[in-house]
Amino acid sequence: MHNLSDPIISLNGLGPKAQDKLNNIGIYNLEHLLFHLPFRYQNKTKFTSLDDAQVGAEILVQLTIDRIEEVATRQRQLLCYLSDNNNRTLLLRFFHFNQYHKQQLVRGDIIQCFGEIKIGRDGLEMHHPEYRLISKGQANLLETTLSPVYPLTGNLHQAQLKKWINTALETLKNSSLSDNFENLAKNSMPTLKQALETLHHPKAGENLEQIAEFRHISQQRLIIEELCAHQL
Repeated sequence: MHNLSDPIISLNGLGPKAQDKLNNIGIYNLEHLLFHLPFRYQNKTKFTSLDDAQVGAEILVQLTIDRIEEVATRQRQLLCYLSDNNNRTLLLRFFHFNQYHKQQLVRGDIIQCFGEIKIGRDGLEMHHPEYRLISKGQANLLETTLSPVYPLTGNLHQAQLKKWINTALETLKNSSLSDNFENLAKNSMPTLKQALETLHHPKAGENLEQIAEFRHISQQRLIIEELCAHQL
């Protein structure tokens, strides 16, 4: 069981090199991780049909693998052709892969993919999408809240940072957090804890335009807390 005051080095998978990189941006303990906020979000709360797919949009799809090809052009590529029940197609294009990767993709299997829709010579494509092979029992990509995308430092990966911040959020659920204006919650403002939870994992209907413009009530709650901290 963690405490918010625990040093980040106590987190699983976080070694001295990652600790140094996080220390360089002012993150020393789990509480500091809570205030490392996303700069944008991805919507994996619903599947999008290929009929509704728009070029440039990031979408989540669930399709069937039709065939796999390895092609040798200027750069070796793995091509995975997918289709839906209406015979609409999507091509997955991988520029970096190995034999294990290739052998995982089997004709007839159900696959979930999340990525940016691009237009290619033969239609819609995704390049190096995040994917799960549902037929092989891999974890579902579908989520109940919007997925945070965090600012990175050094060569840290998004998945690592998400894991550590989620540990901090789980710790927050059973911890007390210094809240200088807790009574504001009685006047329609969220508590500090609620504001942090919303900004890390907003619901699908949350106003992202307000968040992008720093006008969301949860962000205003953090501003009030920060101003108070500077006065104390």
